[in-house]
Amino acid sequence: MLVYAYSRGGATATGVVSLALLIPTALFAPFAGPLIDRFGATRVLVGAYASQAVAMGATAASLLFGAPSLVTYVLGALTAMLVVVTHPAHAVASPGIARTAEQLVALNAITGWILSVGLVLAPAGAGLILAVSTPGAVYAVGSACLVLATLLVAPLRDLVPPLARDTNAPEAGAFRQLDEGGRALARSSAPREVVIVLGATFLMIGAFDVLVVVLAVGSLGIGGSGAGYLTAAHGAGAVLGAVTSLALVGRARLVPIMLGAALLSAGAFILLGLQISAVVAFIVAAVTGVSRSLLEVSGQTLLQRVTSTELLARVFAFKEGLAMAAWGLGSVSVPIVIALADIRGALFFTGAIVPVLVLLRFRPLLAVDAAETIPTVTIALLRSLGIFRALPVPALEGVAQNALDVSVPAGQAIVRQGEPGDRYYAIADGTVEVLRDDVVVNTLGRGEGFGEIALLHEVPRTATVRTVTETRLFAIEREPFLVALTGHAPTRHHNSSADSRANS
Repeated sequence: MLVYAYSRGGATATGVVSLALLIPTALFAPFAGPLIDRFGATRVLVGAYASQAVAMGATAASLLFGAPSLVTYVLGALTAMLVVVTHPAHAVASPGIARTAEQLVALNAITGWILSVGLVLAPAGAGLILAVSTPGAVYAVGSACLVLATLLVAPLRDLVPPLARDTNAPEAGAFRQLDEGGRALARSSAPREVVIVLGATFLMIGAFDVLVVVLAVGSLGIGGSGAGYLTAAHGAGAVLGAVTSLALVGRARLVPIMLGAALLSAGAFILLGLQISAVVAFIVAAVTGVSRSLLEVSGQTLLQRVTSTELLARVFAFKEGLAMAAWGLGSVSVPIVIALADIRGALFFTGAIVPVLVLLRFRPLLAVDAAETIPTVTIALLRSLGIFRALPVPALEGVAQNALDVSVPAGQAIVRQGEPGDRYYAIADGTVEVLRDDVVVNTLGRGEGFGEIALLHEVPRTATVRTVTETRLFAIEREPFLVALTGHAPTRHHNSSADSRANS
């Protein structure tokens, strides 16, 4: 779209169009939070991909059939607006996929790697298509990819349920939820500091997007396809950065990584400002890709660690909105800086954005590293269990904080029929079999639990549960289990109904 805009008005048009595409996106992004809370992260993910496919297909048609530029830009903005729904939905869904906190970090890194591969293949493919065709063909291929994405995530639509709501409280509208989410984010210092750094990262990315086009078509003379190849080099660096970010697994401190990544990108932009050439431009594009990937993976992991489940969707949605606004501001700032201090000044300006902000906020960010970690993976697993689904988020977080991580080898009994019950067990990984009078009556796996009958009714265990494979469980002691479930009317009603069905 930026190549299309550049062909109609140069660098100024490119920056203005980028801003015009991203500002509506930034304003729309926070609405993803209430959507995710209301319908569940994975259902929203499926709907968002399907909607993107339609919008991108319409944009392709407008480009291919010569619709007025304004129509094309509006459709492009609609596509961009829908894109921002998928990112927070994916971030909220990820803890439901991971088995452990370490796996969540690895999942963020692998997700970053997959996205980075896309940053290589998609711009390179766009460059090849632009060499022989038009931007409309690029959008058509993108629409086909989104149809495939919809089909791939459709089986996961029930993985992460909606956020439990207080049935006695009036349902808040989307704007009120946005207001509450914004105020809560402003009060929550740890998520706020991380969101600020991620916003600065996207300010740099927005500036880089326009610089790539200006350098390729202007200073370097390698044309519109060259812009695609430079972006692909940036994506190749992001792949390397995502692979490197696997080293973050198990690290308690991530802020030093963020500072190092920020300084790395600063050095790269300064180098290009001192020596503008095609070779240096491709090297710098790759290095800034490494920096971007490390900043995004470490930032997302920090947000998941320190954000309450009740705020998680809205924080990521607000982050997405801020990121899009910063992206647009970064894009529109480049023509201004070029007019004041030529292309070299724009490169130095872009390189300074993230490290200056990280250094200014370094002490508060160190406090984020030291903040208490939210057991996101445990909470996500408990939310998927019917017995806890109606539980308010604060109560659910309290249960998760008290859960014990237990590993049991294959072939070992976890509970035995006739024994007194002292714990409830949620299966995080592995398979168990349920035996009543030494007869196997059921098999349970991840996302299922057992042990509630003995706790709720103060009776001996009604069955033996034995591991089939090595199994990881979250064990919840009697007292926090009973306090959470019997103190919440909807949950108590749900479990009473379940017990009635089981007894009948």
